[in-house]
Amino acid sequence: MMSGLRIGLLGCGPRGCTLVHTIGPIKGVDITALCDRFETRIGEAASLLDDDSSCKRYTDHRQMLREAPIDAVYVVVEPENCSDLVVECLEAAKHVISDVPMSFTMEGIWNIIAAVERTGMKYMLGESTRYWPFINEWKRMVEDGLLGKIINVEGQYLHGMTLNRYYQHPETGARITLEEAAQLPNPLKSRTWNQPHPILYLPHELSPLLRAMDDRVTSVVCMGTSGPSYVHDFFPNPDIETALMKTQKGSLMRLSAGFTAHQPRKEITMYHWYSMMGTKGSVETHRTDHDKMKLVLVEDDKAVSREVWYDFDRQNTAAEILNSGHSGLDYYAVRYFADAVLGDSTPKMDVYRAAESAAPAILAAQSAEQNSQLLEIPDFRPGPHRPAGQLPATVAAVG
Repeated sequence: MMSGLRIGLLGCGPRGCTLVHTIGPIKGVDITALCDRFETRIGEAASLLDDDSSCKRYTDHRQMLREAPIDAVYVVVEPENCSDLVVECLEAAKHVISDVPMSFTMEGIWNIIAAVERTGMKYMLGESTRYWPFINEWKRMVEDGLLGKIINVEGQYLHGMTLNRYYQHPETGARITLEEAAQLPNPLKSRTWNQPHPILYLPHELSPLLRAMDDRVTSVVCMGTSGPSYVHDFFPNPDIETALMKTQKGSLMRLSAGFTAHQPRKEITMYHWYSMMGTKGSVETHRTDHDKMKLVLVEDDKAVSREVWYDFDRQNTAAEILNSGHSGLDYYAVRYFADAVLGDSTPKMDVYRAAESAAPAILAAQSAEQNSQLLEIPDFRPGPHRPAGQLPATVAAVG
């Protein structure tokens, strides 16, 4: 059993730098290699390390996989390149944690699953919103039957991307302004969150809700605003897309995502909104900076509403958690991944749960392109429907 986990960070942009800040204080986890195609970004990330003298630097990820003193790789790259790099790392006998989303294609999902099953290496999605304190509480409520049968679930992720820090030159990696991005041949390539469909970035909404419900999506239909963007007409993608989903347990889900219209919010929680309705009660997060979460329970045939608040116990929560990225949530993704590797256990968000958060988003985007056609979500887990270690014949059809 390993005494500590040595991580190579593949991708040193703004998100990679946040992860350097997050991983640094975590006991038993060390960043021993940094890799990015732009040397300037490697330097920015290295400057955040307490001691970068022993941290190897690479502009070639294959060289890092061959030579670096690492046990695992945190893949933080463009989503369109993520799945291929994850597979390369797994095939190089490195455990992998990757940022959201897992993949932009169904083929990418199946390739990662096949690589995990073939190599036996650990894979975890570094999805953070599933660790919100209120999601922990909602999960307990569902398990205890407090809300009854869950019948309707909603969520939205509306995050304006007008700030200059979200843009970089695709050939140099230099930070650029929104106005400079507009002059490029393909402005979408300059965004650090580059997705042709906003609904593709749905895992941050879908993952925590599925965790609370202990469920998976089985079918999806989607539509969106017309492209190009009404906010920035040089972006070819829609401003917002909304998916309607059905789950294995019979619940309905309505989830939306959009990343162009500016959202003036003080806290990260304000970019997200979640709601669950059951036969005995419902829960809902706050929508504004001055709002509260809500809990409604049916008591003596009457609906009783109350304001509630579920957050970290800031008096008794370690600073390394509170100071990590995404308001304290990034710590848990890294800690749980490290624990799974060091303890040789199943990661909390393993390859199958990761697939269940990515596939509905991918097929939602396809549904929007196909005039809102209803599409079925495959079951990725090994079983009679899908022999372990073998890709289904449907991969070619849906990839």
